[in-house]
Amino acid sequence: MRIFAALALPLFATACGTISPVEMRLPQSLANQSARLPVEGIGGRMSGRFRTGDYVGVYERSEERLALFDTFIKNSDHSNFVIEGPGISATIEAECLIGERVLDFDIFEFTPKRMSYRCEFTADGRAIPARFELQEVRSGLGGLLNRRERVGEIALGGETVQIRSVHKLVGSPLEMAKPIGYVLEQNGRPVGAVELNGSPVIYIADLTDEGLSRTITIGAVALAIFWDPANSALGGD
Repeated sequence: MRIFAALALPLFATACGTISPVEMRLPQSLANQSARLPVEGIGGRMSGRFRTGDYVGVYERSEERLALFDTFIKNSDHSNFVIEGPGISATIEAECLIGERVLDFDIFEFTPKRMSYRCEFTADGRAIPARFELQEVRSGLGGLLNRRERVGEIALGGETVQIRSVHKLVGSPLEMAKPIGYVLEQNGRPVGAVELNGSPVIYIADLTDEGLSRTITIGAVALAIFWDPANSALGGD
């Protein structure tokens, strides 16, 4: 799904407006200098092949939603992908699970099990010490505004990178309730990002660091194939 915003043109030019896709607001350091790598092949499909930069792979995903009397809602999705490219001797395979349980009472919503998204990795079929985790958090002003914030981490090949959802838009003071993308950070410094509005785009601060670029790319691909329950079309709002 792609989100669009109406941008009013000056009145002296025309009374009509143009419709353009909104863009995620990147950290200034990434906006000033980073490699922009579109992800080809990942859209609304359930499976296919993808390419981004020098990496290629295949993916599959599914989405399930169980609702009991429209009150108890269980979201349980599954996805997997295989990727190869720089810094990968053969292939890296990821098996990912998404879980969430919600009680919807119309006037308010309670989440006994908040959204969690986890991936386990193998390399050429053998288990490796790597992990990817993403969880929903609701605290502070974001929680009061019902903003669906997500935070997480990927650890792979000696590199550990933190992940946080982005809700701010370019040229707008407004924030989205649902994530429009994610920033990846290491020791508090933005090292990459992935924009998810429309066809995904990965941003990497330093392509010369092969190990870190590999970790960012794999984390960004996991986020790109992630069907967030907040955006579910299966009976959601």
